[in-house]
Amino acid sequence: MTLRISIFFLAVLFSSLLYAVPYVVGDKIDAVSLHDQHEKQGVINKATRMILFSRDKKGGEILTDALSRMPRDFLGEQKMIYITDISAMPGLISKYIAIPSMQKKSFSILLDADGTNTANFPDKNAMATLIYLESLTITQVIYVESVEAVVTRLTAP
Repeated sequence: MTLRISIFFLAVLFSSLLYAVPYVVGDKIDAVSLHDQHEKQGVINKATRMILFSRDKKGGEILTDALSRMPRDFLGEQKMIYITDISAMPGLISKYIAIPSMQKKSFSILLDADGTNTANFPDKNAMATLIYLESLTITQVIYVESVEAVVTRLTAP
């Protein structure tokens, strides 16, 4: 009986680890290093002011279209990083279709291939997420559903 109880509690403990709790305002995120679509390393660090994040195709399209309207070095100059979680994408699709398409973009897109680095990033289906940071502490999270709204947010003083 004691063994069954122990196994039950271990199963509950491990199953709860599978569901990541999203970050909220006030949380401090870990510094993260990921590779972009060109295999260049990008880092979220204390200098990063904003993370532009997408976990699904629609959110990615919103961010990509908005960033296509910005000057070439906009992200770096503004200390912003664009990250997309591609873990739900089938490997062949990401390797032969999605990443080659991303490589045509003039801006860096950091890729979380297994979803572990962005598991706690807040998101909403079919929306882009803007995560404002100050020394790796989240100060604001905004969900955006249009290209125009992203452009407005990114160009606001």
